[in-house]
Amino acid sequence: MDYNCDQIARMIDHSLLRPELTREDIRKGCETARKYKVATVCCSPSDVTLVKSFWMGRMSKRTTVVGFPHGYNTTETKVFEAKQAIKDGAAELDMVINISRLLSGDYEYVKNDIRAVVRTAHRHHVPVKVILRTTT
Repeated sequence: MDYNCDQIARMIDHSLLRPELTREDIRKGCETARKYKVATVCCSPSDVTLVKSFWMGRMSKRTTVVGFPHGYNTTETKVFEAKQAIKDGAAELDMVINISRLLSGDYEYVKNDIRAVVRTAHRHHVPVKVILRTTT
């Protein structure tokens, strides 16, 4: 299947996750997302309300991260992060998997960790993407 630029843009998550971003950087990032009509603007949990304040007309979904950057937060912490993000206006969550537990073969923990966040989000009709962060 051939895609045009607009169709490709609607599949892109525009990341505003660098810790040194200022409020002005985030505003400009939202303008870029609006200009190119990307799928989501992914910001830090503390910036969800700020991104929401820049919402003018139809724009990309507001997305934030849970358990970022390493995924080793407790399940209870991730569930709290998910609830707060949804309350603040996140329309989608990107949850970082607990890579240490996965590599240790603790699949039951990983499954329950994901399940708890997904159940919390889905109660509010908020989709979750599970992120597997790796380093090289």
